[in-house]
Amino acid sequence: MVDGPLIVQSDKTLLLEVDHPDADAARRAIAPFAELERAPEHVHTYRLTPLGLWNARAAGHDAEQVINTLITYSRYAVPHSLLVDVADTMDRYGRLSLTKDGDNLVLHSVDRPVLEEVLRHRRIQPLLGERLDDNTVLYALPRDGSEATVTDVWQVPADGTGKPSVLIPQASSPAVVRS
Repeated sequence: MVDGPLIVQSDKTLLLEVDHPDADAARRAIAPFAELERAPEHVHTYRLTPLGLWNARAAGHDAEQVINTLITYSRYAVPHSLLVDVADTMDRYGRLSLTKDGDNLVLHSVDRPVLEEVLRHRRIQPLLGERLDDNTVLYALPRDGSEATVTDVWQVPADGTGKPSVLIPQASSPAVVRS
């Protein structure tokens, strides 16, 4: 659109000119995926975040809809790098799932590289068990009906494709010795 109400910047900031005739339509169109940061009188500032894009995807919006909205309401050309980032971020939706298996939570993935990226993340690692190898994660779990001091070491495929199983009964903490 020429002379649209929205200025889309490469840092994922969206500036909405409130007095523009198409401002209300643009505001409704970006609401599912953009987060309002500031709303002074004439120009409202929105931001595209991974969480906002993820929530939009979970609500049924796809990358094509988001990109078309940005292009339709933008006053200037939308930075190509931003369009690629939107598509990549929204394309990751559904590649991981967390399911409950008894007392265990199992992380499943349909995309091994995405799973590996998550498993390497420093904030996720404390939540995971020890990696035995590229395909197996170990973790300790209190035995059913026993005191917390009696645990077993379990194993589960790292890609989430199999069921957890006891590897070492009455063991307290998985630790892999590497030479």
